[in-house]
Amino acid sequence: MQQNLIWFLRILVVIQSLGYAAKLAAPSALNSYLLGSMGGSFVSGLDHSVWLFLLFSSAALLVLGFLRPAASSVLGKVDFALLGLLALWPFTLAVFSFLNNMGDAFHATDPIGHAVRFAAPLALILLSFNPNPLWQTRVDWLLRLSVAGAFIGHGLCAWWIKPSFIDLIVGTLDTLLGQDLAASVSRQAFAEASLPVIAVQDFILVALLLLPNRKIRTVAMWMAIWGFVTAMSRMTAYGWGNWHDLALRICNGGIPLFLWYSWKQNHTGPTHS
Repeated sequence: MQQNLIWFLRILVVIQSLGYAAKLAAPSALNSYLLGSMGGSFVSGLDHSVWLFLLFSSAALLVLGFLRPAASSVLGKVDFALLGLLALWPFTLAVFSFLNNMGDAFHATDPIGHAVRFAAPLALILLSFNPNPLWQTRVDWLLRLSVAGAFIGHGLCAWWIKPSFIDLIVGTLDTLLGQDLAASVSRQAFAEASLPVIAVQDFILVALLLLPNRKIRTVAMWMAIWGFVTAMSRMTAYGWGNWHDLALRICNGGIPLFLWYSWKQNHTGPTHS
């Protein structure tokens, strides 16, 4: 695996971590879950500690990327530990988002819908510390499955007509076309009609992505474009102040783009453009 691919993956993890840090201006899902048993002072301090850790880790990962320490060195072990913790945080939030909203079908998809976020640091660990070609194949499937999870989770929410998805579409149309009270009803209807179509698209893309012994680069590229578009919709719908919602979703498009480029560089097994 070429170093530029590893660097690209490292930058994705850094951007995602900065997005999670900025998101901690509001209480985290873990904060909400522990609030009743631990008290406000404890959970606020916990969020602040995680915020500091995320900022420190983002800077440290860039420095360690330049240094490229050996896996057995002290700095190599620090890099390994930081990436492991950066995988643990989005996984923890996804689980507690589900636990905080038991019975809510939309939040029940969070553990799979957010899979790409905790798979990215794990993939970086495997690629950085084990160059064995067999591990590269396993990483490829780890990332494929995580992208599939993200598209299945979001596809289910689209199929069930998630209200916030309607808001994203309507808000983006208002930003691009201008707010128009006369058009609000038609834009709402368009959003509601679009979501099932988007869901079917997501499920078809997942099926194509997971075909055994096939690496269809056009599928990976379309998933990358769609992942970036849907992540960007947080800003086009709600404004630039929501940049952190784009940043913490950067892997939704970044990991399919990583797969597209890695499949271009590595021709193991049938690859189709």
